[in-house]
Amino acid sequence: MFKKMLQKILFFTAAMTSNASFAEEVTNSIIEFSPSVGYVSFDSKRNLDDEVFGGMGLGLHFSPSFAALLHYSTLDSELSSTSGSANIDIQKYHIDGMYFFNAESRWRPYVVFGYGQIDFDSDKGNDSDENNVNSGIGLYYRVTPKWSIRTDVRNFYSLDDSYNDQTFMMTVGYRIDEGERSE
Repeated sequence: MFKKMLQKILFFTAAMTSNASFAEEVTNSIIEFSPSVGYVSFDSKRNLDDEVFGGMGLGLHFSPSFAALLHYSTLDSELSSTSGSANIDIQKYHIDGMYFFNAESRWRPYVVFGYGQIDFDSDKGNDSDENNVNSGIGLYYRVTPKWSIRTDVRNFYSLDDSYNDQTFMMTVGYRIDEGERSE
């Protein structure tokens, strides 16, 4: 699964950067590291406790309007069912495309769409993996050319089991080298 996702990322990156009029000059400045913290509200049919999560992302800013981000997050929850309770370790991986509106401003609303996987590891042995798609809206603030803050709300839809989980996430972005260039 990870190999296929990596192939898609590389193809997507090559396609986006091949158009020189769309992409920023390719330097290390397009790379972003982004730790995040958030809250997930699981679909009530899952019988999982809603929890806080932490994560890390690695992104590429192709232009002030468009970015792609590979994100990993982890959390622990508890499953409550008629057969008892179980501790669940959860890991989420997803790649997201972000489109920023008002790209010349420090404040930029954005939309985000992505694809990924969520893995559930139970201490009772009921492990499962699900493919999901996500979409959401957010607000980006450029603090300096290197530092930014993003907040967004998203819906994660399970392609395997038709669950809808919602998240609220806050991310601090750090772009290396010069950071974002002024146009």
